[in-house]
Amino acid sequence: MSSSRITGGILHVPASTPSPSFQHFDELEKKSGGGIDEGEEEKREDECDDGTNMIIRENDLVIAHVGFGDQKAMRVRASGNKTNAKRAEGMLHTSYGSFSHKRDITDKSIRFGEKAFCSSAKGSSSSGGQKPFVWCLAPTCELWTNVLAHRTQILYAYDISLICAWLDLKPGKVVLESGTGSASLTHSLVRAVANGRGGDSCSNSSSDSVSKGHVFTFEFNQSRADAAREEIDENGLKEYCTVTHRDIETNGFPKNLETAKIADAVFLDLPGPHKCVESSANCLKEDGVLCSFSPCVEQVQRTCVEMQKFGFVDVKTVEMLGREFDVNERKFFTDIEKASTGKFSRNLSERDTKSVKEETKKAKKGLNSKGGEEEESVALVSQRVSAVPRFQGQTHTGYLTFARLAPLPEGWTKASWNERAEMKREAGKEILRAKVERDEGRKKNAPAPSNSTGKKRKQEDVAAVAPMTNETKVHHHADEDEYSD
Repeated sequence: MSSSRITGGILHVPASTPSPSFQHFDELEKKSGGGIDEGEEEKREDECDDGTNMIIRENDLVIAHVGFGDQKAMRVRASGNKTNAKRAEGMLHTSYGSFSHKRDITDKSIRFGEKAFCSSAKGSSSSGGQKPFVWCLAPTCELWTNVLAHRTQILYAYDISLICAWLDLKPGKVVLESGTGSASLTHSLVRAVANGRGGDSCSNSSSDSVSKGHVFTFEFNQSRADAAREEIDENGLKEYCTVTHRDIETNGFPKNLETAKIADAVFLDLPGPHKCVESSANCLKEDGVLCSFSPCVEQVQRTCVEMQKFGFVDVKTVEMLGREFDVNERKFFTDIEKASTGKFSRNLSERDTKSVKEETKKAKKGLNSKGGEEEESVALVSQRVSAVPRFQGQTHTGYLTFARLAPLPEGWTKASWNERAEMKREAGKEILRAKVERDEGRKKNAPAPSNSTGKKRKQEDVAAVAPMTNETKVHHHADEDEYSD
């Protein structure tokens, strides 16, 4: 079985299938009449250094890494048309300058992973006369997630990695996705299942595209479905992905998918995933996996109830809370008390690097700055690796609920299984009802809480205040009699 590899693009497929990431492979396919012959393929491999360092060409998707947290996606347009604005020569505009696709990338045969320098800018004195540059990176699903156009909130690498792992995805499997959105997860699903060559996972289907692994994704919003379909086509993934405009919550999955039962996994990202559990169960093969993404725990509760109702087992809910760390090597004072004295109170960045090194060496030898011996000496500065958590980052997470469709026991039918499940639900309701009645009976028969202690304290307080009040009244009347005389 041929496998997909992630080298020069979102999905690089060698051998007889055209590369979904690079459109010039399509031209080779047309010339060879439907396939790339050995001569053309070997020539391409020579140019690409075994497929790991391809030369950037027209229509290639490039991820331009400008700086930390600043990445941009660009489709190379080297041969521009001045009369057509949509086909004008491509330019990448950054805070460091404007990069021409033709002059700065294709004319210089820049490869993926190399720097592209801005020819129209002048080198700054601070950089030693070096011109501004960007890194031209080959597209991957993770990079695409960082640069894609957001039509909805998207899933990021933390959740995507767990979804692909726990759905048991591998080449040749079929996945149903409801809630395409910005197609962030869709690209990773395609990469996981693409380029399979048949096998047990697709034995029920005679379609050649499905036998290679396929993702059927559904979006209820027409404009978002069209935009996702266009992106899938531009990135060359049309062979492995079908985008459909359909409201799964209202209509469920198409009847032909429910009849064929070709789905190995189903993913739901919907406001009401509990409404689609039955349709998902009808599409899944036995032992298939269903995953639901929900931001609210109330959605999870209702979905879990429906999962148990329609024969799902091993139900579990997880939440991914990822946190990134910045790991750097920094200089630290080894003695805080010494560093706080007048001699070492200056900022480390203001100190002469050479003198710091000399004093550190002397301290290690047991000598002071004047050459004499010290009773106790330590190095003034030490190099240490520190890890500082990054509190701000791209994240949109929620609860991921996974469940597996249990195979029917031997001799059982779907009707008998549903009848047994209904009996178990009724028995559970009866047990819960009896427990509630038992608790209510205990509350009625329980003695009332005693308040004697509180009443006693209140009586003591009143008794203590009463004499003071009477005494005050007596003195008050005595004063009135004195003034009256």
